[in-house]
Formats: sequence, C-alpha cells, structure tokens
Amino acid sequence: MKIVCAFLLFALVFAQDPTDPAPEPTDPKPVPTDPKPTDPKPTDPKPTVKPTPAPTPAPTPAPTPAPTPAPTPAPTPAPTPAPTPAPTPAPTPAPTPAPTPEPVVCPAGQFNNNDLCEMCAEGAYSAGGSDSCDVCPEGQSSESGAKSADECFVPRSCAWGDSHMCDRETGCTFGCESDYCWSQCDALCPRTSNVGCHGCKEWCWLSGNDSKWEFCTENSQCVSVKRNSCAGGCTV
Repeated sequence: MKIVCAFLLFALVFAQDPTDPAPEPTDPKPVPTDPKPTDPKPTDPKPTVKPTPAPTPAPTPAPTPAPTPAPTPAPTPAPTPAPTPAPTPAPTPAPTPAPTPEPVVCPAGQFNNNDLCEMCAEGAYSAGGSDSCDVCPEGQSSESGAKSADECFVPRSCAWGDSHMCDRETGCTFGCESDYCWSQCDALCPRTSNVGCHGCKEWCWLSGNDSKWEFCTENSQCVSVKRNSCAGGCTV
C-alpha cells in the first residue's frame, strides 16, 4: 500500500505545470496523513478532561478591632488631715491632805490609852469617853469593866482564897474542874442571907448557858456562868 501511494505521488509531481513557482521555504511541510499506529483514530473523540476546580478559599474574617479601653481617671489624692493638736495636759490636782483622824471615844467601862480602848481594872469604873477610869470609894471594889459607881461593892472573902478564882462581890469561889465549871455554894453553911456565899467549902456544878453543864478547859471560861444556879445539889 505504501508503494502504491508513493507511486501516485511521484506521478502527480511530474504532471504538475513546470511554471508553478516553487514553494517558499516558509511554507509548512505537509503533514503526513498516515496516522501513526499509536494515534487514536480520527473518528475517535478526544478524551475530555474536566479541569479540577481550584478550592475556593474560605473568606478570611476581618479582624475584630480591640475595644478601646476607657481612660483610667487619675487617682484623687486623699485629703491631708489637719494636724492633731497636742492634748492639753490635765492640771495636776493638789495633793489631798491626809484625813484628820477622829478622836477615839471609848465606851463605858473602858478608857482611852494612846487611842486604844482598854477595860477598867477591878476597883475602878468609867462612864465612857474618858482617858482614865474613876476609882471606887474607899473600902470598895468592882469587877473589871465597871461602868458606874453603882457597880462598886464591899469585897467579900472566898472559902478557897486565892487558889481558885474568886467572885469578890458574892464571896464565891469558882473555876474549871474536870472539864466543867463549878462554884462555891451554901448548903449547911450558916448564913444571914441567901445572897452569895458565906465562907463554907461547899460546891456544885454550874448550869450552862445553853446546856445542863458548862464545858470548859480553863478557869477564865467560867466567868460568864459564875453566878448561874447549881446544876445539881450543893455538896460538902
């Protein structure tokens, strides 16, 4: 087939008019019409390649402008406090004079001894408010702490003398014995009256102020009951 085509081409060249101008060098070379074995058939449509659309970029959001901060007001300076005046010192009080001690006034039966009250001794008395005690009339005596001359008396002797305590107004001996108070009394002793004792050594247990007998540990505790009645019989 190629040979036949070449022969026809060759005959066609000789049949042309020799006056025909030769083709300019700029004329394009004839494209062979024979298709290449690898080329697609002329009738075959060329494959259409759809262009891949470019990805649409996401719209870039416009930057949000930062809020403009409100201007910070200048701090108001604190008011300067007025200077505190120095405190006025309190006036120094005048020293309080020491109180004048009141004079010591002693009650009846006592006297003032250097502003201390003391009992009047036996044979003396005081009506109170005095610096000394008055002495009983001559030949008379009194109990310690006598308050008037009416308490002065003619002293009497006691049967037991000075070996025990003696109530010189009644003439009765008294004291503490075996933890109880006792006193001289009259049982068989001859007497001209029933007042006091009359010199006989007779005795009894004394009645207590709040009990049948008066408990004691020493003679002086029996002074307050020395003229109480006997709690039992008067014995010799």
